Amino acid sequence: MPEPNFKNRTLYHGDNLDFLRGMNSETVHLIATDPPFNKNRDFHATPDSLASGARFKDRWSWDKDVHEEWTDSIQDDWPAVWEVIDMANRTWNPKRVQLKTGDYAYRSGMGAFLCWLGVRLLEMHRVLREDGSIYLHIDHTAHAYVKCMMDGVFSVKNFQNELVWYYSGGGASKRRFARKHDSILFYTKSKAWTFNVDAIRVPHKWVAGQKRADGSQRDYTKGKLPDDVIELHSLMPWSKERTGYPTQKPLSLYRRFIAASSNEGDVVLDPFCGCATTPVAAEQLGRQWVGMDIWDKAHGTVLSRLAEEGMLTEDKQPLQFWTKRVHYETAPPARTDDNSMAAPSLKLKSPRPVAPWQKLSHKQMVRILAFAQQSSDRVICAGCGRVLEGEFMQLDHITPKAEGGENHILNRVLLCGPCNRRKRNYLTLAGLRRENKKKAVGWMKDESLAKLAQAHARSQAEWLRDNFDSEDCQRLIKG
Repeated sequence: MPEPNFKNRTLYHGDNLDFLRGMNSETVHLIATDPPFNKNRDFHATPDSLASGARFKDRWSWDKDVHEEWTDSIQDDWPAVWEVIDMANRTWNPKRVQLKTGDYAYRSGMGAFLCWLGVRLLEMHRVLREDGSIYLHIDHTAHAYVKCMMDGVFSVKNFQNELVWYYSGGGASKRRFARKHDSILFYTKSKAWTFNVDAIRVPHKWVAGQKRADGSQRDYTKGKLPDDVIELHSLMPWSKERTGYPTQKPLSLYRRFIAASSNEGDVVLDPFCGCATTPVAAEQLGRQWVGMDIWDKAHGTVLSRLAEEGMLTEDKQPLQFWTKRVHYETAPPARTDDNSMAAPSLKLKSPRPVAPWQKLSHKQMVRILAFAQQSSDRVICAGCGRVLEGEFMQLDHITPKAEGGENHILNRVLLCGPCNRRKRNYLTLAGLRRENKKKAVGWMKDESLAKLAQAHARSQAEWLRDNFDSEDCQRLIKG
């Protein structure tokens, strides 16, 4: 088991993706976090409050918030996650845009948000121990998409609960049912996880029938076993706990998650710690913690809240705990686990060196393969032999990732849209052609031409591998 390469009570200030990527694999017992919800508006803190000045945008776009590296990585290694993002792009106020390659695609703010959150969820999955758990707070806006995406990352079989936090207060609508709940998605990393049921029992509202049928006494002193609905008031403006942070959640809510799914001394992580609700709750319960946030005042808020809770003296020195102070870091931790990939089973435990020709982006591979598979001014599909405009072609694996296929250009071809969708992430290219020839499918146009396209793609990829540093090769790569 890798050792943590970070200290207890550390607050990382900046983009949490860099910090997550710097953490050793399988070093966190529990993640309890409250990310943005894609509410398509800006949030501002209450003036003159502890969190005064805090603000963040909850609007998302492909141009500003998504990197090509992310989309390439998700499409290659997590196709189920990409399918959720693609579905959101096509259903949530979609816009048809022309890409730099000349192709057209659907894009939406929801898709951009999911891509932004998705790459972070993949890293959260990696840093969780095999017996770890995650609680992700979300509301109705993106709930359906995020649930499907987490099914793809953590697996449907590791979904444990959708917790409903029911709260009162706020306004009501005369046109629909009043929205009075948030959802918290509870997943585990594997079949072995911590769950301290006695730590989260709640008092019985009614006690009836003190004795069983056999005359023995019923024991109600432990409280009721918890269910998946948590009735808890949201923070009122006059609450002593209130910091003024725009999306602050009650301490008692996060104490419940931490008490249930971790033990004393375990490491709790919140990649979106905001006004420090998770760090404070973890400190109260004797857990180690790591927080991350991009907000400039996060460090001061953590110290102030810990002081208010009586866990730090006035000069910010700890009364008792493992470390001597709250550590403030702006640089990611340095990996000491040889960058081992703990998350997907198909990834190598000790990654092999990657040659420059294996690092081509999707855009570069599409350009090179379109040149290799071209016929006049069109491109031949390697799955069915149809000759179509380049904008209808999509990059795919010859041998799928599920069968051990690699992401580099030697294992790539261009397919038309129907072939790409039919192949999915489990058919080989030969298997796709067999499927296309079935009478019920009837999609094979010219098998010999399809095989010729694959042969040309292979030949071009081998030439590129062997002549990568040549001027001709670099000219082809750069277009």
